[in-house]
Amino acid sequence: MNKGVVAITISLVAGLAVAAYVLTAGAPQPGIAAGESPATYFDQSAAIEDRIRALEAAVAEERNARQLLEDELQILYAEIDQLNGERDAVRARDEQLLAANRADNSRVQETQQQRAERASQRQVTRLINAGFTPERAEWILRRESELQMESLQARYDSRQSGEPFNPFDPRLNPNTALRAELGDAQFEQYLVANGRQTVVAVGTVFESSPAQRAGLQAGDQVTGYDGTRIFDVSDLNRQSMMGEPGGSVVVDFTRDGIPMQVVMPRGPLGVSAGRGRPRR
Repeated sequence: MNKGVVAITISLVAGLAVAAYVLTAGAPQPGIAAGESPATYFDQSAAIEDRIRALEAAVAEERNARQLLEDELQILYAEIDQLNGERDAVRARDEQLLAANRADNSRVQETQQQRAERASQRQVTRLINAGFTPERAEWILRRESELQMESLQARYDSRQSGEPFNPFDPRLNPNTALRAELGDAQFEQYLVANGRQTVVAVGTVFESSPAQRAGLQAGDQVTGYDGTRIFDVSDLNRQSMMGEPGGSVVVDFTRDGIPMQVVMPRGPLGVSAGRGRPRR
């Protein structure tokens, strides 16, 4: 509460009290009764001494009332100061907490930025060690990020338009798009630099499958399908689902490090992927 408002209110109350006394003193009143306060009545017919005593008593009561009001005002001032002090203390604590939170957020963001920069530098170093120039390595990292964003946008656009989802659409696969831009030779360098597989290791050959009939075995490593280089399972699935059914394709693979080929019908091979280690 504002101190000025409190002071004005109390002053008005005191002024009204004084006006009441003055108006009462000027009006004709009955005589002063025994046992009643002389400040209650002002009898024009009373003796001067009695009227003076009555006036003095009224002034004394008014003075006491003013003193009580001033005392109450001081108490209110003290309470207002206390409330203001508590409010200021709460505000100061809130500002300190806000400043601390901002500092913490700033430190977290700085730490995350430093980690991202270190991770990016490690990726650049790996690509350089794999044979890329520094400029080419930085371009690959930047293009990786751009293609990932393009893939997200293409998925969003496909969903919004209601078009059927095609998992083999190269726009939806950043790796496929990057491979198309790098070429197979550099893409294999890129995979090796990132510790990723470059062949499809056969884990299990399904019974009565084209792979079993063609002689594929667990531990073989598929490297090509119908003349296209195969780097991972998604490549193999995509290539095996393409083309007209009924024809035959050549499947390239290695066994114990020796390149081999088999011919089988176009379509799924009938194998599950293993861990990428050749059979010994």
